[in-house]
Order: sequence, then structure tokens, then C-alpha cells
Amino acid sequence: MRNQTLPQSAEAEAARLLADDARYLWHSWSPSGTAGRGGMVVTGGRGCEVFTVDGRTWLDARAGMFNAALGYGRTDVADAMHAQAQRLATYTLTQAATVPAIELARRIAGLTGQKELSRTFFCHSGSEANETAVKVARQFHALRGDPGRRTILSLADGYHGSTLATAAMSQIPAARAGNEPLPAGFVHAPAPRCPECAARRPHRTCAVPGPEAVEQALLAAGPETVAAIVLEPVLGVAGVWPLPAGYLRRVRELCDEYGVLLVLDEVMTGIGRTGAWFGYQHHGITPDIVTLCKGLGAAYATVSSVTVRQSIYEAFSADPLMGGLRHGVTTGGHATACAGALAVLDAVEREDLVAGAARTGALLLERLAKLRDLPAVHDVRGAGLLLAVEFDTPEQAAQVDTAMNDDGVLARLQGAAVTLAPPLTLSTEQAERIADSLERAALALDARL
Repeated sequence: MRNQTLPQSAEAEAARLLADDARYLWHSWSPSGTAGRGGMVVTGGRGCEVFTVDGRTWLDARAGMFNAALGYGRTDVADAMHAQAQRLATYTLTQAATVPAIELARRIAGLTGQKELSRTFFCHSGSEANETAVKVARQFHALRGDPGRRTILSLADGYHGSTLATAAMSQIPAARAGNEPLPAGFVHAPAPRCPECAARRPHRTCAVPGPEAVEQALLAAGPETVAAIVLEPVLGVAGVWPLPAGYLRRVRELCDEYGVLLVLDEVMTGIGRTGAWFGYQHHGITPDIVTLCKGLGAAYATVSSVTVRQSIYEAFSADPLMGGLRHGVTTGGHATACAGALAVLDAVEREDLVAGAARTGALLLERLAKLRDLPAVHDVRGAGLLLAVEFDTPEQAAQVDTAMNDDGVLARLQGAAVTLAPPLTLSTEQAERIADSLERAALALDARL
């Protein structure tokens, strides 16, 4: 990190902000207290770097919450949002439409690569998008005369959001503890990762549950009761676990066989993160419903989407209560947010960032793969610019994360894994710096063992 000596007035302002932070602000997914190590108050950013109130500069290898896909300081996106806000901030999409919402829905339909996957509903967050997908799936079956299909099947190590229904879709303790009773109608299958790896040796030779575990859970629940199977192409919060080759294809076959909808949660993986527009495109299948969020707004716009097959949309015309979707959020499809998302997609296409994520991600993975030979390193894995180095214990991962932090590189701790999801605009030189920092920290850890 780069430091600079602050004038006395700036030091006083920094102290005031930290005091007010400690007194007034309640942080998400964080221990109580001030913001981060020593109090990280971010005041600006440019490219892949962010600046803090104490005069430090950091290379953001986690893109905020994996969502700053274009980095910081993008005047093209800001200008598009400013122009739209001056023209029309937004208008309700209840029995009306706005130009940016129409245009963004059309663009998403084109990116799916599937003519049938073409109808989009907008909301604000990944949690809202996934909750909407659940409601759509259940209502769809009811409207088709099969109201008994209420159950949602997901992977135990998946993560789909922090609302009550999406928390019920995961067995991650941090999402569930203290929130019981959670909504009923959710069951889980074991994820394709080793359930017996406490010793961490030998690694990468473990037998992991395959798609047959999904079928077993489906049969146990009763296929006639299951509305949808919800999966992430890469299990993100669990520590960046890409689904194995053939896994999604077999789950798609199961859904077709048993009349179940396939919902793919691409909140983290969508819009180029894995080196394709959508993570499912690596697997040669098409979902029935796909959700997006982080990369869609790229941290500039608060927008998420639920895109469904046209046949699902058309089933709602039979709804005797409304003849359409009985669900909505007041500012879903916010015109200014949609204008920002359109500018994001323009930039991703213009700068060829999807292919860039594949290239730069491959470079990072090649560099980091060499760490597998270290005794403390359990695994190195990733897809595009979504990667993880897993250590034998969470304590070891925390030591590496701290060392990287001291080096001016911001990664993210997820259990025993140090995870990376830098902006898609990451340069080769910045990728090398991230790899150098993680390698130094891992080697230093190895020397202490």
C-alpha cells in the first residue's frame, strides 16, 4: 500500500469519522465495532485501487463484495446514470415501463444465447432475485394445475441470500443461526466437495458427492413435490467451488425427467466473472430461470434480475387473480439503475472484459497453482477471475489474509480459504502483484510451521 503523511486537519477528520462509525454505523457480516482492521473508511477509488481516509492506497482483489466488476471511478457509467436521473429518475413498472428497463431486459435476453430465455423481472439485490425465483417457480407449477410442487432443493453448502427464504436454501450456519424458524419447504443435497477432509491430507484425491446425491435428495423429497432445483455454477461463499464437469448437465437431465425447474443463481458468477457471460455457458446447458446481480450493476447501480423462459412467463397469463405476476418491489427496475447497468454492459463488451477475465484468471490460477506443493495449502481452484487458495485451517488462512492486507492487497476470507475476485479490468501487472503478495504470505506461513 502507498502511505502519505496526513495534515493535522485530515487526521482530525479521520478520527471523527472513525468515532462516528463506532457510534452510529452497523456493519453487515462483520464483528461489532469499527470498520475493518484499524478502521477502514474508504473515501475514493480509481481503477482497481481504493483510497482510505488515513491516506493509504489498496489494490482491491475482492472488488468490494465481489461486485465492483469495472473497478472504481468510471465516469462513463456515472455519466449515464446522471443523464437518466436528470431526465427521469424512475417510474413504477406496475402497468408502465421505462426506456432503460426495456433496453436492459432486451440486452440480457441477447446475452443468454437462448431465444427462449428472454423474459426479465428486475429487483435490487441478489437475495431479492433468488427469493423472486422461488416465488415464480412455485406459482408456475400452481398455475399449471400442480400446486403440490412447493419444495425447493438446493446444495447444503450453497449460499443464495440473507432473506428468510434464501437463508433456508443454505445450511451455512452464519446464514441460519438465530433466524429460526425458517420457512418450510426447503431441502438440501450434499455439495460436490469432500465432507471428510478434517486432516486435509492427502488432498485432491477425495471422493465427492456427484449429481447422484441431487437425485437421491429429489427422490427422498418426492419428485412430485419439488418445484425447483437451485444451484450456483460456482459455490461462492462456500469457498469458490466450481461445479465439476458434467454435473450441471446431469442435473438438467434430472429436472427434465422429473418436471422440475432448474434455477441457476448467477448473482456472483454472471456478467463475465468466470470468463463467460454466464457460468452455465461453460457447461453447455440452459436453465429455466437465471438470476443476476453483482456484475450487472458493477457496484454503480443497485439492480438485480430474474430471467425466465418465455413459456414460464406465458403460464402466468392464466392466473385467475391477476393474469400476471403477483409479486413486485416498488423501485424494481429503477430507471437510473437500469441506465447504469446498460453502461456497464457497454463497457464489458467494448473492452472485451469477458475474454479478459478468462485470460487474466488463467494467469492467476497458473501462478497460484504452484502453492499446492506447500504443506499448509489444501487446494487452489477457480474459474475466470473467481479464485481461492484453501489452507488447512481458518487460522492459517487468516494469517495469510493479514499479511496480504499489510502488503496493501485486499482479499477476502471465507473459512479456510483466501478468495480473490478482483475487478474484470485487472491488468496483468496487478494480477502478478496479487499473486506475489499471496505467494509471499503463504511461504512465510510455511516457514513458521
